[in-house]
Amino acid sequence: MPPVPKHKHLSDHKKRKRKKLEEEKRKADEVKQNRIHKFFSKETQSSSSNLGDDNVGEDNVKGDEEANVGEDNMNVDVDNVNTGEDNVNPTVDEEPTMCEDDVNPIPDIEIFDPRNWGGLSNDMIKELVMKGPKRDRDVVKGPVDKFGRHFSNTMYTIILSNRETCDREWLVYSKKLDKLYCFCCKVFRTGHPEGGLDDEGYNDWVHASGRLKQHEVGLEHFKNMNEWFELRQRLKCKETIDKLAYEQFRKEKDYWKQVILRIVALVKFLAKYGLVFRGSNEKLYKKGNGNFLGLVEMLEEFDPIMKEHMRRVLNEECHVHFLSHNIQNELIQLLGDKVRTEIIKKVKQAKYYSIILDCTPDTSHQEQMSIIVRYVNFNSSSVTIVESFLGFFVVDDTTGLGLFEVTCKELESLDLDIGDMRGQGYDNGANMRGKNKGFKLDF
Repeated sequence: MPPVPKHKHLSDHKKRKRKKLEEEKRKADEVKQNRIHKFFSKETQSSSSNLGDDNVGEDNVKGDEEANVGEDNMNVDVDNVNTGEDNVNPTVDEEPTMCEDDVNPIPDIEIFDPRNWGGLSNDMIKELVMKGPKRDRDVVKGPVDKFGRHFSNTMYTIILSNRETCDREWLVYSKKLDKLYCFCCKVFRTGHPEGGLDDEGYNDWVHASGRLKQHEVGLEHFKNMNEWFELRQRLKCKETIDKLAYEQFRKEKDYWKQVILRIVALVKFLAKYGLVFRGSNEKLYKKGNGNFLGLVEMLEEFDPIMKEHMRRVLNEECHVHFLSHNIQNELIQLLGDKVRTEIIKKVKQAKYYSIILDCTPDTSHQEQMSIIVRYVNFNSSSVTIVESFLGFFVVDDTTGLGLFEVTCKELESLDLDIGDMRGQGYDNGANMRGKNKGFKLDF
């Protein structure tokens, strides 16, 4: 007689189901990791690609021209925003509101469904252990099978040898599947499944009573029960193994949120008043380090969060500190995009608009075209006519056709319908007012 294999081989259906649950668990863990660390991932990635950029005290701005980029371009109208490389002027009415992101619970997985117990993340398992498995108390009997047998709620209770009754709190019945499950073995099992109770469920109602008695005295069941009870007790006492690590992570995350909120506030202040950000160097507490680092030094005198941040930076306890010119440029760009989005919303609300264009070379002799949009603002208490600056755009071809193509392309990228344009304003250049090859947009 051939030897009986130690473990029962899984069928193809069970293998596919296990693979699907493992894939769902992996995706849930990835989504959770991405959402928790999204606040820092972008800055960390930026710093890793610019190894020397975030070391305040070591990097110098190359030349007075770079140090004062945007000094001539920052001073524009109150409602205007310069979306150039280094400078943006958000307006008072259109300042983006900065708020802290809330970390939302991970994927919509029904944790009380026994079918999902094999693919839960650690946080889901903790929540499930704290709340416990749910039973439908309204179900007294299940549907009758072909042998005339069915589930009965009396299976939840075991009668001991001394005639006392004890609740099988680990036993769960799924009304949808008409199957029994062992909660602790399904969730905490580490080896191969030994029966339907810890895998796909059990619905052999003819032998159900004997199978339950056999399962509840098994060594693997006792081990999983013990792990379940210990975890539940630790969660009640808030003494899980990773509690200290999680508390440290939460405090560090809150700390960096507060730091970034203060840095964003400084960037908004300098951009609002059209002030130059950088000076001739980027060293803390050095003469000529610019307005941005000067405000950081001033804020450090009164704010405990910035005082701690300065201590870490000066003692080289952190390599990513969000004080370099790269971070300044990135924040300026993000704020400028937000302001432009708000302006476009107002223009679309007004529907009709006019544009004002003008071209001028910058200090590097690169021709740039400014676009200003004029529209009726209905958001204020009184209806007003507003002119908002949308940005500078590089122009390589200054002929009427070249300027026409650039303007159409930019209006299309801003999602503004050219058919709603009711006015155009240019200077008196020949390529603007030409009768045959002029720039004027005709509809």
